[in-house]
Amino acid sequence: MPYKKVQFVAHLIFTGPDVVIEREFVTSLFGKSVRTTAKQRYLGLDKPEDDIAERVKLVGCAIDAARASTQIDSSDETLKIFMMPEFFFRGKTGAYEMDDVQTLVDKLHALVADAKWKNWLFVFGTIVGKSEQVIGTSLLAQLIAKLFPPDTEAYNYSLIQKGGFGNDKELGQRTAFAVLKEKKSGIDFIRAGTMKDGGIALERVKHLAPSNTTRSESQRRNYDGSSVFTLDGLIFGFEICLDHLVGRLRKSRNLAPIDVQLIPSCGAEVDPLNIAVKPDGLVLHCDGLGWGCDAQAVTLPPVVAAPAEILPVNAVGVRVADIFARDAGDLHVFPALALP
Repeated sequence: MPYKKVQFVAHLIFTGPDVVIEREFVTSLFGKSVRTTAKQRYLGLDKPEDDIAERVKLVGCAIDAARASTQIDSSDETLKIFMMPEFFFRGKTGAYEMDDVQTLVDKLHALVADAKWKNWLFVFGTIVGKSEQVIGTSLLAQLIAKLFPPDTEAYNYSLIQKGGFGNDKELGQRTAFAVLKEKKSGIDFIRAGTMKDGGIALERVKHLAPSNTTRSESQRRNYDGSSVFTLDGLIFGFEICLDHLVGRLRKSRNLAPIDVQLIPSCGAEVDPLNIAVKPDGLVLHCDGLGWGCDAQAVTLPPVVAAPAEILPVNAVGVRVADIFARDAGDLHVFPALALP
């Protein structure tokens, strides 16, 4: 049965770096004064497997709370879309090793496999991964690496997964998509001069490009990183933060008629000039740096929905303070909107 409506649930949680204010006494010709410096740090647990487990546990708390909301339309004709902001998954160094990323993906797949999630589509924020150059073991190689640190190849992508596939792994794979962020923003990583406690510095990041080298954004396979994919007869357009602000979809070649535009971000809001849906299409947005969330239908006149319910995420048993700079965030449950 084709979907007739979409209901949006946004998990608003702060996903930016932690800010630490450092103070030191300075003596000069004019006497003593206090010098204040703002530093930033990535938050996370020392062991990647522990960090991933806590973040996935928080996701479980959030999606269970969303499903339990009295405002959720349980009809099979309504697709529920749950979105978290950019940088939800990045770990203590700012990015995970590739093996850890695969562990995370497997855990997220398992989290939403149950049949109760069959009419839910999950946008798991973004996952930041890395691949670092192997440094030789000789003293010279070690010295050169210390004086001139090699670049880190990093990728920032979103995993989109339709739930409810049960034990059918093939179905789970067919209904999973990955969209890679193309543009690296100046706030995607912490600058070396303001970093506290180590991690990946912005200046050392080499941004990985999508594998689809054509200018068309339609995915040729589910994990090629392009920003347009089809699921259940609906065409989705997907942009991560800066990609939306520069018009990745709007400027793409032979753009398909987009039904739903999805925009997870950390430091952006919806730009009316870069809305790329067809008439009566839907735009859904969730930010992790204070720019809020949006659910709107591009009609005449436009319909900008207000949340039907806002509820805190009850994260009992999750080490939230160790993995996020603020609290566990809130869920904004919007009313269902008609599809074009």
